[in-house]
Amino acid sequence: MDPVELARGWGVRARSVRRPEQGTNNAVWTLDDTYVLRVYRNLGLDRVLAEHRLLAALGPAGLSFRVPTPVGPVRETADGPAALFEYLPGTAGRRGADGEALGAALGELDAALGTLDPGLAPTDWRVSLDEVHPAVPGLDVLLGDLRAACGPHPGLDRMDRCARETDAAYRKMLVDLPVSICHLDFAPGNALLDGGRVTAVLDFEIAGLDLRVNDLAAGLAQSTDTAEEVAAFLRGYRSRVDLTDAELAAVPLLADLRAMSSLVWRAGRWRTGLSTLDEVVERLDEIALRREFAVA
Repeated sequence: MDPVELARGWGVRARSVRRPEQGTNNAVWTLDDTYVLRVYRNLGLDRVLAEHRLLAALGPAGLSFRVPTPVGPVRETADGPAALFEYLPGTAGRRGADGEALGAALGELDAALGTLDPGLAPTDWRVSLDEVHPAVPGLDVLLGDLRAACGPHPGLDRMDRCARETDAAYRKMLVDLPVSICHLDFAPGNALLDGGRVTAVLDFEIAGLDLRVNDLAAGLAQSTDTAEEVAAFLRGYRSRVDLTDAELAAVPLLADLRAMSSLVWRAGRWRTGLSTLDEVVERLDEIALRREFAVA
């Protein structure tokens, strides 16, 4: 795949091309520090168009930071839908160090997403672990396949013990707690900062309907390591969103569920040849070493 040739479909003649240091789901290039070219390897055309409609709806929301702005139409390629975006300058956030600013940005984003029509959600993530990835026929089948491929692993043991109970608790939360459009992949690498201020939030690829507090759980899991970092991120988030006590109490279980969902998603990519077994094992390691979140 030649990004220079591909960019010409939008009338762009790129002179310099570079790849970001992170990101495993899609093919992404920065062109002349003016555009970002993305080829989606996980989503079909309909989902990509839905993501772009959501981004367009966020434009008038009065956010203090920017979100990606598509340039021109989405184009279909042999490798997946391709889209061109305006390049957004800034420095990627740092895990732990920028916690309060990152938490406030996620809270501001969730407050804005909560005002939008749920029909704008590109997908609905209120599903069981069996339904996270279309290439995974069921959790029991997947765990059997992984035991055959990986051998004994404490992450698989924990999945055996906890997955069904965690899934059932989540289903009850869907009845009791607020549901909204969520970003669901908020991490320091998906936020850009300048002088300690968040200037952009990126990567809405997996945005969809879910428990509002699941966005906080995802952000904490991907942005913090210590109790102090959790407290800073949570302080920033709660300056923008008035969480209920029940939502706060749900965070530890949702953090576990996210780790399990991430494993199922990565294993689905492994089953379709898009991820390596080593990447799946990394998710199993995370499940085995799960830590508790103190979110009083």
